Amino acid sequence: MQKGTPHIRLIAALSLGCLVVCAALAHEDDPKEQLPVFVGPIWREAEGGVAGTTFPASGIQLKAWFPVTAISAAATSASDAWGYVSPSGREYAILGMSNGVAFVEVTTPAASTLTKFMPKPASAGDSMWRNMKTYQHYCYSVSEGGGGIQIFDLADIDNGNIADLGTVTTGGSAATHTMIINQQTGYLYRMGGGSNGVRVYSLANPALPAYVTSWSAKYTHDGAVFNWTTGPYEGREIFFACGGLNTGYTDTGMDIIDITEKGNIVVIGRATYPNAAYCHQVWISPDLRYAYINDEIDEANFGILCTTRIIDISNLAAPFLAATYTNGQVSVDHNLYIKGNDLYASNYKSGLRIYDITARTAPVERAWFDTYPSENAIGYAGLWSNYPYFPSGTVVGSDIQSGLFVWTIGENPLTIGYPNGLPARVNPVGGSFAVSSQLAAGQSIAAGGAKLVFNNGGADQMVPLSPNGAGLWNAQFPALSCPSTVNFAVQFTLASGTVVRDPASGFKSASVSYGELNGFADSMETGTNGWTVGATGDTAAAVGVWTLVDPIGTAAQPENDATLAGTMCWVTGQHVAGQSVGYSDVDGGVTTLTTPSFNATSVSDPVVGVQVWYSNNQGSAPNLDSMPILMSNNGGTTWSQVELVNTNPNAWVEHRYRIADFMAATSSMCLRFQARDLDAGSIVEAGVDDLRVFGYDCEAPRPADINGDGVVDGTDLTLILSQWGSAGPGGDLNGDGTVNGADLTVLFSDWG
Repeated sequence: MQKGTPHIRLIAALSLGCLVVCAALAHEDDPKEQLPVFVGPIWREAEGGVAGTTFPASGIQLKAWFPVTAISAAATSASDAWGYVSPSGREYAILGMSNGVAFVEVTTPAASTLTKFMPKPASAGDSMWRNMKTYQHYCYSVSEGGGGIQIFDLADIDNGNIADLGTVTTGGSAATHTMIINQQTGYLYRMGGGSNGVRVYSLANPALPAYVTSWSAKYTHDGAVFNWTTGPYEGREIFFACGGLNTGYTDTGMDIIDITEKGNIVVIGRATYPNAAYCHQVWISPDLRYAYINDEIDEANFGILCTTRIIDISNLAAPFLAATYTNGQVSVDHNLYIKGNDLYASNYKSGLRIYDITARTAPVERAWFDTYPSENAIGYAGLWSNYPYFPSGTVVGSDIQSGLFVWTIGENPLTIGYPNGLPARVNPVGGSFAVSSQLAAGQSIAAGGAKLVFNNGGADQMVPLSPNGAGLWNAQFPALSCPSTVNFAVQFTLASGTVVRDPASGFKSASVSYGELNGFADSMETGTNGWTVGATGDTAAAVGVWTLVDPIGTAAQPENDATLAGTMCWVTGQHVAGQSVGYSDVDGGVTTLTTPSFNATSVSDPVVGVQVWYSNNQGSAPNLDSMPILMSNNGGTTWSQVELVNTNPNAWVEHRYRIADFMAATSSMCLRFQARDLDAGSIVEAGVDDLRVFGYDCEAPRPADINGDGVVDGTDLTLILSQWGSAGPGGDLNGDGTVNGADLTVLFSDWG
């Protein structure tokens, strides 16, 4: 349910065949009509399972599902949803929750991952009403629980870092119901909260919204704002405000407001409609001709089916009801959004409904997904909102009880695979990899429609994939600069015009080199070797500090180290068999592990690699902690953070840091790992293993094709052996003027 404070509880009774509904004022912390919060694992398509056995659907594919408590064990409900696309093209769902905001990467929908959970402001109470919007690389969060406007900086979200910049509380009540941002004019409009109308903030400084003015003639529950491009209001900023008097229950409807001049806000027109009970939310068609309104309590008050109103706004001063449509269910319609000719409606207990509105006043339902399969009925449970604006076409939805859903729309027309895996390294003279394509029935690939898309530090380029038959292809890179990184994607254009790309947005990446040159390595197998535990400011309990051991595994700590055929690694406290998962984790503060000083100048353009284990998704306050990794090039005198680890793979993952991205390489480099438990009830376990320094080899290998026939085989070996003992040019592979065993070593190193 999305209501201001006070809100209503609906009590329905049948009397003499008539439905009678009474609305009683209450407070936000009253019990809600909802199912118990689901406790269970995150579901991803990539991990198996059949979505349809749990959630009935048509034309919508479930790719990932994050139940409320899988994100935060302390959360009791989810609310609104929004999205953000980083400059790299990576896509993030933003989920409002009772106790904060979750950021989930959905770039690859079937491998969606929780990036970060950010708690609500300390000054705010828990609330089932939370609303978020984005502007540039900032996210703003508001709530009926107070706290004003909470500001998050998403500039480094791709590295898992989100900064809480604090709150803005100017402009009256700290409570807010919803907000909307005009991306073109740079104004944030804050609606509701108590009996408020619209409060206006300038985002000239996005990190600190500045209160400008307010429109308070009526309570505003939600709204939409658009720059008008037609008619007498061309060039004006038009605001559509859903609300009314008496916090929206009296004289409910939609005011149309010219809000261009903040010091002279003018109401242009007002739209009403039959059976109006609570004008809730609105969105506008792309041609600026129609407004689509959902009313939150008309179904209960008037005994009608789930009904949405279509208002003709071609004349802003004289809007009128043009049509209505229904999904035919006994459920409450809620937030809706329009993208192109598709309308995405969140209808509580009947879930997500997608309509084709090519015929603006005659929507046709084309797909649906029911997140509340137990019933379709009046009541405030199920799907609250959705966000359909990701460039990839991915759609996310927020369910009050069941959390975040990640969907793709329609059947997959083509599936892309990699029979031999994806390359982590590409040969500078032109590496390649295999691609497979599996077409759905009735689909075909357009002529010349199979492409490798790549860039190597410049503009994106495309080269055709070479067909190998039976849906197999070869992706061939041209010559690339070394050392460097190549970003790439595979893309198919179908005969229907549909483009299928992997990844859907952004790129995969690989290093460009002939190989790696090792500079320094420590596998932890021969003792501490100068590693040190402890630093100024460490406060963690002794049972969970860093220790070098053969680890005893738990649900949060590794059972084995990362080294192939190894045993030893650093972990945060050795587990005691028979004890609980939290017995020897990090507790009550920080524990620091510092590497010995190592030389990074022995290779060109050095990279530090280290295997890291991190777990913080268990306990009563999961995902609230993180582990900074710091680097020094002066033996530990000064430090710079290179990463903030806050994801939970519960696996060994190699983290790589190109030193030049942070500082100059020296012979006195160090890394530092600060595992921390700063939140009550959080289980934190970390591990470190296999530290190494390496560079990329850009010297081309000498050719082993001694006889020049284009094939490296036994003939070449026979030829070089026949030249052994002479200084003939064919056998001197290392160029030292002598044909000897060193040349044979070079030959074998090149043997294909």
